[in-house]
Amino acid sequence: MSNEHTTHAELYGIEFVKALYHLIHTARIHKDNNQLIRDSLSKFKGILEEMTREEDLKLQLWRGRFHIGGEKLPYKRDAFTVINEVMKYFSRRGFGGLHFFVTSRKASPADLLTFIRLLDGAVKQDDPPEWLEQKLGGYALPWVRILRKQIDDQQDAEKDLSMRQYERAKTAYFHALDTVKEVADKASQGIAGIRKTRRLAQTIVDLVQEDTSLILGLATIKHYDDYTYTHSVNVSLLATCLGRNIGLSKVSLEHLSVCGLFHDLGKVGVSKDVLLKKGELSAEEWKNMQRHPLLGVRKILRLNADKVLRSKIILGPFEHHLNPDMTGYPKTHFMKKLSLLGKILRIADVYEALTAERAYRPRAFTPDEALRKMWSEGGKCFDPILLKSFIHMMGIYPVGSVVELNDGHMALVMDYPDESQKAVPLVMLLVDDGEGGLARGEMVHLSDQVMEEGSTRLTIIRGVQPSRVGVQVAQFFLQEK
Repeated sequence: MSNEHTTHAELYGIEFVKALYHLIHTARIHKDNNQLIRDSLSKFKGILEEMTREEDLKLQLWRGRFHIGGEKLPYKRDAFTVINEVMKYFSRRGFGGLHFFVTSRKASPADLLTFIRLLDGAVKQDDPPEWLEQKLGGYALPWVRILRKQIDDQQDAEKDLSMRQYERAKTAYFHALDTVKEVADKASQGIAGIRKTRRLAQTIVDLVQEDTSLILGLATIKHYDDYTYTHSVNVSLLATCLGRNIGLSKVSLEHLSVCGLFHDLGKVGVSKDVLLKKGELSAEEWKNMQRHPLLGVRKILRLNADKVLRSKIILGPFEHHLNPDMTGYPKTHFMKKLSLLGKILRIADVYEALTAERAYRPRAFTPDEALRKMWSEGGKCFDPILLKSFIHMMGIYPVGSVVELNDGHMALVMDYPDESQKAVPLVMLLVDDGEGGLARGEMVHLSDQVMEEGSTRLTIIRGVQPSRVGVQVAQFFLQEK
């Protein structure tokens, strides 16, 4: 979607949903000649005409969010109630969305009102989408099409952009895993190139710019047996998300992404017995482990890449175990301060390590525990401004957190639709699958629940260790609905 049309989605998307909502509810209680109906129709028609000025308008419901033209609809606090109500309205009717063709600009107010009344009445039918499609044909309303809920992308010629974006992100993740393995292997032989990694970094940056929450969800993938490589990919994703959050240029983000992928390249030279040892390392083993940043730098210097690029991606991997006061390792006497990319990698590396299973500790930290621990270590271990940005980006309970709600349900944090409300995420309820496990339930936005009389607002009580409830978090992101 072009920048101009993205701007249109941002400017008019929420207003379009609000206008649709008000027209539906006004049409329920007033006759066709009522002035309130005329006003609601006029506003809806005006926004529809603006949004179909140059191309069709697709309003689609996917992953608990509305998308317009494949772009995630930005939520504003004052619109949450309306947007959630329209999402429920669609779900009750089995609608995945509405497709207004450019020709809808010429639809008369009477035809628009007929469409709205049919839309509302469809809920009484056994198959609302099928019934409505037939009615649209019978009433000669060819300018609008109903999109079914959970469209089969393999059969849909106009495959949903967001689903394709998800598939592209998942493919990129595992491609990144293979690339890091390949470079690590070839670097040991002195024959590794970087062209493939650069293209991959460009893809990662594009994906982060499109949907940060999706990328943060994929960064919950943990493969213990392949931990060094999985860790490197996750650090790259987390670091790139933080870099975008603080406004780095696209070129700098690409360099940062490569740094993340290569930051532990030196561990190829560390014995697996040391990497996977349970319990405390001996003095000699710890000395061996502390060499890996320097070993990584040597491997990067031997990459088949131009000098300028190597100069951009060498500092971060060297610095990722150094603190702001230059303590940590490797010991250095010629550097007085860390580079920006090194500071970012430091934060991403520690967070990812804390939230992963490691041989030397009994369990991983939950995401919220990891953030609290990092915050408690403050300026000694991390740049305080960057750490604050990271915590704000992640939210109190980061995407991928398993949480317990006050009604006893377990839930999975999926997104923070409102950037200003980082304590109240969109969660997916985890329900009994009938086989002793947990399966996908409905999506609930904790910041904007429509409460029935006597009911209690859902809130998060605490973060929960996924293994405690038998949940593999990454599977809920890899097996998209």
